[in-house]
Amino acid sequence: MISGRLLLMFVATAMAQNDLFVDCGGDDSVTIRWRPRLDLFQKLDPSRALLGNCPPSFTVSDYTLLFYVLLRDCGFLKQVTADRVTYSNMLIYDRRPEQPFISRSVQCVYDSTVSKTTAFSAVEEDENDGPVAFSLELMNSEFSAPALSSAPRFWLGSVIPIRAVVESQTHRPLWIYMKSCVAATDADISRAPQVHPIIINAGCLTESKSGNSSFLPRRHPAEMRLYLQAFKFALGQNIFLHCDLEAWDVQRMDRKACHYMQQQRRWELLDDPSQSYACSCCDSTCFGGTDSTKGLTEASVWLLAFSVAAALVTVMGVLAVSYYLCFWRGGRLGYRPSRDLLTKY
Repeated sequence: MISGRLLLMFVATAMAQNDLFVDCGGDDSVTIRWRPRLDLFQKLDPSRALLGNCPPSFTVSDYTLLFYVLLRDCGFLKQVTADRVTYSNMLIYDRRPEQPFISRSVQCVYDSTVSKTTAFSAVEEDENDGPVAFSLELMNSEFSAPALSSAPRFWLGSVIPIRAVVESQTHRPLWIYMKSCVAATDADISRAPQVHPIIINAGCLTESKSGNSSFLPRRHPAEMRLYLQAFKFALGQNIFLHCDLEAWDVQRMDRKACHYMQQQRRWELLDDPSQSYACSCCDSTCFGGTDSTKGLTEASVWLLAFSVAAALVTVMGVLAVSYYLCFWRGGRLGYRPSRDLLTKY
């Protein structure tokens, strides 16, 4: 698996700290206690909270969530300079459809002696085949060429065409997936005063449920196209789209690209709609991408249940016959009714 994080910029036209405690451990781990600022009558629901793409470890109280994770997990953004290493991520609590998301930025900073490198790396090294390059572009409406401007303006409700591509020096095909995307008002997501999640839960296009955004059918495995409907967010400001991308050398059923079908009122898997059960977690929390236990079809589940029931009936039948032969009948072979005894004597 190869992964990378990229960002786009466009223009949209038309931390009190007492609720957040971050303990950056020295063993590449972080402990976070977060109390989302809910309304008076709202009850905390852990299934609505994420740190990047990780759910809470557990709840400390009726109001506080606890995350204990490794910095290499959950989609942390790593930035390396000559004197420090910074890990950044976002806490998100989903209050929709009633109210907008609650979000908080999280950052851990460590001393470093590593030479300076780029903050947003678009090239990853494949152990077997050399460098693999990711790109994320704003396109024209036909997806035939990049947008004419590097920071175009989009009116509220208009369509934003976005394309993600992975390229390898080898001839083997790669499948690209968009794990997460967040709109932010700063190129450094840790400093952004406003953020808005677009793709969450390792591949669920949440904006397709609240608007008319959708994935487009693939033209080839190494490309993903997305129509994002411009939504009301940071009007008049520069907006940066931060996306986590990953690529695999085979199509994987535990990776997904899901969008919501408004008319059918259901989630659909882009690459194989017949397997759309993989998207059933998009309205809650997807653990580890896709729940592999849902790989069984309904027919397989019923067959398994029938087999187990038949086996139990067979075992009970054998036990009943054995008991009758060995203990009931076998233990009474010498018994004769009193009527027979009177006749004989």
